[in-house]
Amino acid sequence: MVGASSEGAFMIVEGTKLADELRRRRLGRPELRDCLSRTSESAWVPGAQINEAPNELLMLAALSLADAVASPLRVQPVSPLTRGAPPDTSAFG
Repeated sequence: MVGASSEGAFMIVEGTKLADELRRRRLGRPELRDCLSRTSESAWVPGAQINEAPNELLMLAALSLADAVASPLRVQPVSPLTRGAPPDTSAFG
C-alpha cells in the first residue's frame, strides 16, 4: 500500500517483503530476516517503492517489527548489569 503526504510518499511494508529486501541488500542477521519472514505484521517505510528506502530506515523498520514478534529464543536479562554474567556462586557469611 502506498500513500502520499506533504513530506513525500510512504508505504506499508509487510514483514515478509521487508525480509526479502533485507536479503537482497544483504542487511541484518539471518535470525532477524527469519523472524520477519514468520510475521504477518507490517511497518511504515518512506518512499513509493521499497528499493527507494535507505538501508538505515529499512533496518529500523525491521527491528521494530522483530521487537513486536514474540520469539521463544529471546532471553531477557534480569538487569543490564547481569547480562552475560555467570550466576553468583560466592558465599557471604
